[in-house]
Amino acid sequence: MADQDRDTRLVRIDDLRRCLAVAFERLQLTREDAEGLAGLLLDSELRGHPDHGVAVLGVLATFYRDGTLNPRPRVGVLHETDGAILLDGDRGCGPGAPTRAMRWCIERARERKGMAVAAVRDWQLLVAAPYARLAAEAGMIGFACTNFVPLVAPPGGRTAVFGTNPFAYGLPAQHHQPVVLDVATTVSAMQKVRIAAQEGRPMPEGVIFDHAGRPITDPGAFLEGGLMAPLGTPQAPHKGFGLALFIDALSGVLSGAGFARGVTSGASGNFLWALDVEAFLPRQEFLERMDAQIDQITQGERLPGIDELLVPGERGQRRYLDLTARGVVPLAPSSWQTLAMGCESLAVPPPAVLDN
Repeated sequence: MADQDRDTRLVRIDDLRRCLAVAFERLQLTREDAEGLAGLLLDSELRGHPDHGVAVLGVLATFYRDGTLNPRPRVGVLHETDGAILLDGDRGCGPGAPTRAMRWCIERARERKGMAVAAVRDWQLLVAAPYARLAAEAGMIGFACTNFVPLVAPPGGRTAVFGTNPFAYGLPAQHHQPVVLDVATTVSAMQKVRIAAQEGRPMPEGVIFDHAGRPITDPGAFLEGGLMAPLGTPQAPHKGFGLALFIDALSGVLSGAGFARGVTSGASGNFLWALDVEAFLPRQEFLERMDAQIDQITQGERLPGIDELLVPGERGQRRYLDLTARGVVPLAPSSWQTLAMGCESLAVPPPAVLDN
């Protein structure tokens, strides 16, 4: 058994949720917002994305303490039409404003038998998938994206202009689980580099550069002002950079939030939409056609040594369903260390560790 596996802590889901919620309440969030943010981090852990799980507790605590993030945001409507809404997030973080925005999109799209869009100005989304999934679970096609602090230079340049700028889509199906893809427009998420630095292990080649734009594998050097590699690096970095530009235009330029080099930690923008499939096909027919599409993917011929073919998000969904049925979640050593340090600094008891 690997050292990482031996050092993994197994905790009850409910214990971890309560622990995180109390920690965020200590940072002056309302109980509702604290529980929502705790649930968001827990969802990432359950789906196998620890870089967006409890590992971000320390970063968020710093942002709340130094005023970058507002623990008591007053979210308001800046502009609303029949099919679009713009919200001011007031430097908040978590599921509050984007959930409100996506639910508005779902309701309006259903009423209109078409599409509805939303933007949220000055709000830290953290993870895009839950909002695209929200639309898919309502039988609609969903999309969510956000921009981020500059970490990516244009191909041939070394001045960071765009962030990792992730986006997610959600597609409903009938017998299959919704297909949900959540990806950064960089080769890796930035938080994965932070975790690698914490664990003292190198990053794979082609993921990060130093401040001069030279390829490196040392995550510590990246944290001293380095750059992230766009998707498609090294053969076609223009693809990822072009996607980052598009996400920045939707999330930042269009919403009135910070954009490009003007994005700061508390000034990200977000863009979301929901599309009612009945604008084109009867819902049942669309869902059946989605099932057929998924079947063609998973039932195709496999390469030697491959047990099965999966659609985006399927592995994480299976893990989520398995762990929630068992009521437990494993925490990697780096995640547990971050959680323990955060709990100590906020005077919150950590969750009890179970026998693996």
